[in-house]
Amino acid sequence: MRLARLTERKQFLAAAADGRRFRSSAFTVQVRDASAEDGREGLCLGLTASRKVGNAPERNRIRRRLRAAAGAALAAQSGRPCDVVIVARREVLAAAFPALVADLSVALDRARPVKAGRKPAEKRAVGGARSQP
Repeated sequence: MRLARLTERKQFLAAAADGRRFRSSAFTVQVRDASAEDGREGLCLGLTASRKVGNAPERNRIRRRLRAAAGAALAAQSGRPCDVVIVARREVLAAAFPALVADLSVALDRARPVKAGRKPAEKRAVGGARSQP
């Protein structure tokens, strides 16, 4: 099964700003619930592997492994309207494939949607600075 992809930078930034995070030793997953304004249905996947992770062949191999693991882990939840961004780390190369699939499944399960009527928690100011009324 082929998952829909995130293709625009603003979609990745929205997932980073508004999404919930799950950290694993091999990657970080950011999950953002899709809104009605997005005009999309179902799960959309985005992959990121920066130059810090390795050279081009290594980054491509990491993305191929994560795409295959995501296809296996997220196939049952492909109808869920959300954006999933996976930020890769170098440890993906050494991780066992079943462990990657299991971590991705856990990540999506833990990133539950925010309950209706509740706003997500405000982000804290960096450095302990507090805003004055």
